[in-house]
Amino acid sequence: MPWLIRVAAYLVLSFLASCAGSNASKMSAVNAEMDGDGYYRVPKQIRYSFTLSNTTGKLLEKPQFWTYLPVSKTTHQKVMKIEANYPYQVKRDNYGNNSIHFDMKDIPPYGSRIVSVTVDLLMSDHPVAMPVGERESFLAREPYIETDDDRIVALAAKLHDESAAVMVQKDYGWVAKNITSESYVAEDRGAAYAMGTRKGDCTEISYLLTALYRAQQIPARAIGGYVFSGNGIMKAMDYHNWTEFYLDGAWQIADAQKGVLADKQTDYVAMRVIATGEPAALASQRFSHAGEGLRVEMN
Repeated sequence: MPWLIRVAAYLVLSFLASCAGSNASKMSAVNAEMDGDGYYRVPKQIRYSFTLSNTTGKLLEKPQFWTYLPVSKTTHQKVMKIEANYPYQVKRDNYGNNSIHFDMKDIPPYGSRIVSVTVDLLMSDHPVAMPVGERESFLAREPYIETDDDRIVALAAKLHDESAAVMVQKDYGWVAKNITSESYVAEDRGAAYAMGTRKGDCTEISYLLTALYRAQQIPARAIGGYVFSGNGIMKAMDYHNWTEFYLDGAWQIADAQKGVLADKQTDYVAMRVIATGEPAALASQRFSHAGEGLRVEMN
């Protein structure tokens, strides 16, 4: 009889192990936020700075300068601490975008000031489940995201599948294969431009993929930010745009230019959800400023 007891025990343990393995497999795609924010576990520190220069021979009084902070909380990042070398105020819009407005000292003739920001983040290597937000706004047509363009509508229909997960992969694969990547262009040209010319920089590529997803009723949004592994100093040349799609209860990354789909989350620092409703002062890609003769460069 002891051998029967041992066999029974083995079968029970095997069953429990298989259940645990199945649950782990399910959780590998999307982390349900069961223990608060416990799934944001990977520390990441970013630093960035700007030189503000007075290009005139006059005293520049109270120059105005705004820039972005990382989005407070997404399915892959959470802001923990902000430090800067000048007093500041933070403003947040309805999309979770944070702008930091500095109270600057006067800049003497031909003088300059350096503004530096350090942010401590916690990242998650798998998307953390959270509500989609205003779903309709992530399905609608917007400037540069022309979901009603005939060519985009036709392509969305051609790539249609009953499974949203399959459509996500097919759309991503088509854009990655058929759109030639160009060097950065300051002017926004949009999804229809990329569709018509079969080329574009990271901005147009992200707009086109976002438009395709929306045309198939998959919530999607274009994101602006920086991509690098580990801690780092962010440079202007590292600025990048990508797409996020909403599936299985979480926003997930689709970067057709860099060849990343629902992967490498801890490398992506989201600084801006690109949306029509952003305040005008924050509509630039990286920063805004005001003051006669003021020149700003990201270091």
